[in-house]
This record gives sequence, structure tokens and C-alpha cells, in this order.
Amino acid sequence: MSQLPEQEAPGVKAPEQGSTAPKGARPIRMWPAVAIVVAYYVTLIVSLSMPTLMGNMIGVVLAPMAIGLLLPIWWLTASRAAIRERLIGAVLYAGVLVWVVKSQPANGERLLQIASPVLVTSIVLTLLVTGRLPWQVRRWTVVVVMLLCAIFFPLLRVVSVGGNLEPILAWRWSPSSEDLIAQARSKSSAGPGEKAVLPPQIGPLDWPAFRGPARDGRLFGTRFSTDWTARPPKELWRRPVGLGFSAFTVVGNYIFTQEQRHADEFVVCYRADSGAEVWLNHVTARFDDATGSGPRATPTYEDGKLYTLGATGVLQCLDAASGDVLWKRSLTEDAHAERPQWGFASSPLITGNLAVVFAGGKGGKGVIAYDRTSGNIVWSAGDGTHGYSSAQLAAIDGVSQMLMVSNFGVQSFVPETGALLWEHRWEVKMNPRVVQPLVTEASVLIGTAEGKGTRQLQLARADDHWNVQEKWTTRSFRPYFNDYVYDKGCCYGFDGNMLCCMDAATGENRWKGPKLGGQVLLLADMEVLLVLSESGDVVLVKAAPDAFHEIARFKALTGKTWNHPVVARGKLFVRNDSEAACYELPL
Repeated sequence: MSQLPEQEAPGVKAPEQGSTAPKGARPIRMWPAVAIVVAYYVTLIVSLSMPTLMGNMIGVVLAPMAIGLLLPIWWLTASRAAIRERLIGAVLYAGVLVWVVKSQPANGERLLQIASPVLVTSIVLTLLVTGRLPWQVRRWTVVVVMLLCAIFFPLLRVVSVGGNLEPILAWRWSPSSEDLIAQARSKSSAGPGEKAVLPPQIGPLDWPAFRGPARDGRLFGTRFSTDWTARPPKELWRRPVGLGFSAFTVVGNYIFTQEQRHADEFVVCYRADSGAEVWLNHVTARFDDATGSGPRATPTYEDGKLYTLGATGVLQCLDAASGDVLWKRSLTEDAHAERPQWGFASSPLITGNLAVVFAGGKGGKGVIAYDRTSGNIVWSAGDGTHGYSSAQLAAIDGVSQMLMVSNFGVQSFVPETGALLWEHRWEVKMNPRVVQPLVTEASVLIGTAEGKGTRQLQLARADDHWNVQEKWTTRSFRPYFNDYVYDKGCCYGFDGNMLCCMDAATGENRWKGPKLGGQVLLLADMEVLLVLSESGDVVLVKAAPDAFHEIARFKALTGKTWNHPVVARGKLFVRNDSEAACYELPL
């Protein structure tokens, strides 16, 4: 940090040549600065070993803020530098951080999560390494280090934020996924315009909705070889895709998803065998946040129609063969609701002649059911005003019902009318509910991130009255946006980002595996879990309660991957917010 020589005080002996102390001052007190840096890295290591979002928040968000603030406090109050030098150094330091933030088109404060620790560590190490040099050399070396940081960090851009809240960076000049799509389409001689030739009925090997036909992440009727050392999955195609966390819907030889491409939200139909675009539907709308931009919800297919919900609340019914709009609604208008902090994420549920979505409106407009032919509102109900889950059909004690999880807790409705059957209040304020409710024989599990954990509700019906009791609540199974699956008395899913197995009867953990993050499918006939990890690995794990057993894995995608994997017609379809790929599974 810059230091200008001061007048020697009367009676003070000038330091000898080569002294490390500023002229007329005592040596710089370094131990507090060293302690700040050491404390930061210890906190980072400990917090990243924790599976939950709060642990990551401490290490990846709060610790960088703390080290960024503590260094100038040390410099101004305890460094022993001359007053003028302290002020000049603090101004230079603050100027570098402000410049780093302002250099970013968006999410500049996220770049500080990396820039602050690097800048502070560089300054402290420079002062330590140059400890035997004259002060004039030391101070100008620190100034050069700060200038280098001011030059380097603006060369980066924050693409998004990972599940551990750490910013994902790319070079500023590297093309975005949206740019890559535009380049790929400009080089292709073929373009959208053809129609999809869809089968007259959904087949047993199709994947027509979010998390499968029953929306529970379980796949039946499929087997393939798990010896991937000898015969790994064969890549059939790979292509760039737009931003978003939507998964694939698969019907016949066609797949559907949602993407953000610059200023427009797109619903896209691709050929399953080649990845070629068939048709595009778009609305001018864009949702951005630090975790990632674009649509969140997965399209739902029913009777030749596709039902989609964009992140800004545009609900559409499309002709699945052509992408033509049959009807369109706005949730913010229909529910008189604000757009949620993380965008609308409810994948439409089709039941009877209704299309049902979570809307988050007040005054009984938490859930809205539309006539799926006309788009007219049939009923609205529910007290949830915040949430990212989707409506879930269930049969409990022989009664067909529709469950909706939200910040309220969970409510059950008659699908045809929206009449309330039962409810359980379990409010959340800080961490939103995202995962689907899990239904077993006569119980419902509600998963919540962080301190709330997972709760099992036991249900019993006497005539028209439902008795709902809390059976157990555990804080050792805390799913955030990572859905879980049920098999033979066990739940397989994520405690934070750590894969684990929980006894569904007691809530006790049977085992905890590695930090994979991502999403999981149950291949029921094979008794195998297929995990698409946050880093893009596909991992096969034995669905057994005794211990974690990894069977095989391979690298399927590059970059942060939060989208659900899909297995349909002997193929594995995966995507994230930059690329999609299809693999043929070995027999």
C-alpha cells in the first residue's frame, strides 16, 4: 500500500539503510493480517466439508465478506503505518474492489467472493515475502499487486452460482451457451419448420412429464448393462442448448424442453435420434438471477398437446406437433401474484381435463386449475404464497387427491373441484420448499432444506374426516432442490449435496455417501439409482440400505448440472444450462 515519507520526529533516530520499517515509524505489525488470512482458509475448508447450504454460505459468502472487511480494519487501526499511508492504502484497496464489481455486466458482487480473498491473500503474502526489503520497495510492490488484481478480475465474468454458492466463472470473451446456439443454427442448412409425427398414445417407455409418468422419479420396465468398463454408454449426439433448469419430456422420437435464448424464452422440440431442432415456440420474456437464468419448469405432454410454464409466469398450451399456441395465460395476472424470487418453477400437472400449477397468489390463489382445452380458470385454492414445487397426484387410503407443498406446509385438494381435503401447517420463511412430496402407503414426506429437514405425516380417514399426525421429523435429511425417490421402505436422496439413504419408517439415516449434488432416478427393475451429479457425472449406485455401493460412472456433461436426467426408450437424455446429450445405454 502506498506510503509517503514523513518528517522525522525530533529525537527519533532515522532507521538504517535496508530497514523494513517506514521512515520514522515502527515496523508493520503483520500478525493480525496473517491471522485473518489463516482464519479465512480454515473457515473455508471446514464449511465446504459440511453438506448443507448454511455451511457453504459461511465459507463461500460470509467468510469472503469478512476477510474483505477485516484487512482494511487491520490496516487502519493496528498496522502501525503512518496515518497518511493508512488512508491512501485503504482508498486504493476499496477502489480495486469497487472497480471489480463495476466491471461486471451482472453479478459483480458475486465476483467479490473470489476477488476479495485473492486480493487480501496477495497483499499479506507480498508484505511477508518482501519483509527484508526497504519499505519503499515493499509499498510499491503491494501497489503493483493490487493493480494486477484490478486488471485480472475484470477479464472474468460470473456465469452462474453452483449448489455450494460458489460463483462459476468464465473468461469474459468466451461465448455463452446462447451464443453457441446462434452459431450452430447459422451453420445448419436445416431449420425448424417441420412437424413432429407423434404416436397416437403415450407408450410405457415414454417420459411424458416431470420426473416421469407418476412424477415420482421411478422408472419401471427398463434394464441395461451396468458394466460400463467394458461397454460404456455410447454418445449418439451432443448439442448446445439455452439457459434453464427444465428437464426433457420424451414422447416417441421427440424430446421437448424449455430454454432461454437472449431475450426470449423458448419451448423447443428436438428429434430424439439426432438432436436436430424440429420446431421452436417463443415468448419475449427473460428471467435472470445469480443461480442461473431461464425457465425452470419441465413441459408436460398429454393427448398431442404440450403444457409449459416459463420462469416469468407465462403458461401455455401448445400443439405438440407444431409448437403452435392453443392458449396462453399469465400467472401474475390470474393470481395477482408477484414473480417469485427464483422464478416460477411449477411443472404443469394434467389431471382429467385440468392443467394445474402453483401460482402463489394470496386469498386462496396459491394453486390454479385451468381447463386444459380452453385455458379458462376452473378453480383456485390454497394458502401457499411461496414455493417451487409442483402439484402431485396421490392415492391415499383409496382416495385420489392432489398435494401441493409450499411455504405454508402441505395441502391436499380434490382434483376436480379444489376442495380442501386436509392440510398440515409447517411454515418456512428463509429457505423455500422445492422438492416434490413423497407418498408412501398411508404417509406423506415433506422435505425442506437446512434447519427444517424432513417430516413424515401419518394419515388416517374416518368418513369424511382426515386425521393428520406428525410421526417424525429429522434434520439429518435436508433436501433443497434435489428430489428423492422411494424404494422398499427407504428414501434415497440428498442431505444438502450428500447422497444418502434414509429409513422411511423412522427417519434414521442408513448411510451417507459422497457429495454429488444433482438429481436421482430409481431404476426399479434393476434396484439401481442413476444420479446425474452437479458436475455432470452420471453415477450408478446400488439401491440398497446396507451401505453406499458405487457401480459405475462416466462424464456426461461439462459444467454445472441441476436438470433432472431422463431414461426413455433405451436412451439416456441429459442437459444443463449450456449443452444437451443423448446416450445409448448398453444391453
